[in-house]
Amino acid sequence: MAISNDNDPEPTTTAVVTIRIPCGADSDLVTDAEERLSRPDDIDTGTVDEMRGIAPNLSATTITVGITIRWTTTMTDSQVRRRIVEVPGLESIKRIG
Repeated sequence: MAISNDNDPEPTTTAVVTIRIPCGADSDLVTDAEERLSRPDDIDTGTVDEMRGIAPNLSATTITVGITIRWTTTMTDSQVRRRIVEVPGLESIKRIG
């Protein structure tokens, strides 16, 4: 199961994702990514653990990051994937777990 962590009683998932951050965002790339990660239902918090790549473009910057998502409820693997896909600006999921 992708959301278990024996050291933490709350359900969590780690993943590597690529997120598109529009130019002119009000905050830095990491803060904007964390705000986007926290928007979908059932996500309590989304934290960027590691920056893996930055690709600036004309209208947006695409970042690849290692993340940890803390859920409000226990989820199946397919539910985890469906919720992560709902992240605004998500371009791809490189790895879950």
